[in-house]
Amino acid sequence: MKRYGTDPTEDDDGIEIGIAEYAVTTNGTQLSTFGLGSCVAVALYEPSSGVSALAHVMLPRAQSGDQIEEAGKFADTAVEAMLAEMVERGADRDEIRAKIVGGSEMFDFSGIAEGVGRRNIEAVERELEALDVPIEAEDVGGDHGRSVEFDGETGTLALKTAEDGVTEL
Repeated sequence: MKRYGTDPTEDDDGIEIGIAEYAVTTNGTQLSTFGLGSCVAVALYEPSSGVSALAHVMLPRAQSGDQIEEAGKFADTAVEAMLAEMVERGADRDEIRAKIVGGSEMFDFSGIAEGVGRRNIEAVERELEALDVPIEAEDVGGDHGRSVEFDGETGTLALKTAEDGVTEL
């Protein structure tokens, strides 16, 4: 599990965020994550400073005993950790905006995995609202996979799906 606290080494295509990971950057680096099913991508940015972040959230809430190193795994801890790092790097807390993508119900589960996409969406929305971060755009729910490429400098999020190709949020 990677939890980036400083700008990681990146390649020419930017930084790829894996499942349960997040990254914060200050240099306009493109952040991307692929294969969103029930997981939710949370993109945060603050336009004047150029500070941005992206998480690939896997589950709604951390339980007591979950490791802080797993902050990117959960909606509640990922949003809070990204906001704190963004402010540390010069973002104006009152100007941070969000875009969210994902939370599909890809499979017909019964039991513990049932509704995890919906629960992830609700947890992300609840956490952003509690922390007073407005959601500017979202593409959530449904039954299809998604991938995103996020330009934190401009706030442009390119959403890719098999059905619709590429659209911008």
